[in-house]
Amino acid sequence: MNAKKIHIKEHSYSYDLSEEELIDLLKNPNQLVEEINLEKGFFKTGYFIGISRLGSTQNILNVTPKLDTETTKINYLSMLSKGMQHPEMASFGKDLFYVDLDAKPIKVKQDQDLITPLIIVSFLQLLSIIVKKGLRKSYYKVEQNIYGNVRGKILVSKTIKQNLFRNKNLSTYCSFEEFGVDSPENRILKKALIFSIKYLKTFNTLENKFEPLINYISPAFKTVNSSISISEIKHFKNDNFFPEYNRGLELAKMIIKRFGYNINSISNTQEVGVYPYWIDMPKLFEFYVLGILKEKFGRKDIVFQFSANYGELDYLRITEGKELVIDAKYKNLYVNNNYEIDDIRQLSGYARDKKTLAKTKINKELWHSTLLNCLIVYPDQTCDILENLDARLFLNPINQFENFYKIGVKIPTKVIV
Repeated sequence: MNAKKIHIKEHSYSYDLSEEELIDLLKNPNQLVEEINLEKGFFKTGYFIGISRLGSTQNILNVTPKLDTETTKINYLSMLSKGMQHPEMASFGKDLFYVDLDAKPIKVKQDQDLITPLIIVSFLQLLSIIVKKGLRKSYYKVEQNIYGNVRGKILVSKTIKQNLFRNKNLSTYCSFEEFGVDSPENRILKKALIFSIKYLKTFNTLENKFEPLINYISPAFKTVNSSISISEIKHFKNDNFFPEYNRGLELAKMIIKRFGYNINSISNTQEVGVYPYWIDMPKLFEFYVLGILKEKFGRKDIVFQFSANYGELDYLRITEGKELVIDAKYKNLYVNNNYEIDDIRQLSGYARDKKTLAKTKINKELWHSTLLNCLIVYPDQTCDILENLDARLFLNPINQFENFYKIGVKIPTKVIV
């Protein structure tokens, strides 16, 4: 049987599979599939987009964003860049997307490869944070052919083969440790940086956009060697570095493996092989909204993913006198006059949570009479750029509830050429 190629929007239904194939999918769950109905013969996608095989079959599922049109597509890179420019995001980006590097790559058109540029942009943003803090220095092994001296451990076999057999009697191959930035972890980061630059140069529009970022990062790696073997990359184990290094190394190894450890495989071709992947669109929307809020209200005034007693808030504004519980909801229903009662209950709990109130500057004696404003941020492609956001926060109340408001933000798009 020929493999099916199923193209479907996120959060949509598809009737392309037989009962046997649906049963197989039940046995082999897929992150892109939210619901399977054997009785009616359909499966439903969720809020994840991506490309993968369905079950144990060779059927290919390609889930695209519901906001894509025939002339425009969601600009993932702009969305990600908006939120990832803030250092604290390094520890929150891990669950944004997933790539199955153990699976067989899937052949797709170049413009369907959404994951590679997303990984590279995430990596560059993390590198900028690492560079700002300074490259980590550590002890690392060095092998060197030293003339007229000995340092550390003598490598007898290499000395005999490379020196004595060639009448270089005053030279000795030695192994010793040095302290500095030219460590294996930094070499992996530099190798991935070189791959990333080559990829961006292949697509001129991307290179121009990220050239300032690359110019900021590159000088820090000037003294770092990019020579590192495939075996070292594959078997390198992350240590307890600060979070940016752990995630940076994960992304670096992902980038290098994506191109088969061969920089010459990077080319502007019509068709490419990509590993199965998914992207969490609600989380990407969260990142995008975070960037907007921090830009408009100030980086220190917005607390992201604050852990209260009741749960974890998306955002908490702690500006004195303007305290606000904010939640990003990647849902269409808020464009109209609809709402979801579970969302209202969720934010109501956050607004009354004593741990939330303690994070603000509100006097504890006033907590019993305090009702924090709650704001739901949702995607709305009819909205303009949010200028003077403070003055527009409370223009759209959710009338059924006290102190509840909503505001739409336009997700960036790019024109299909």
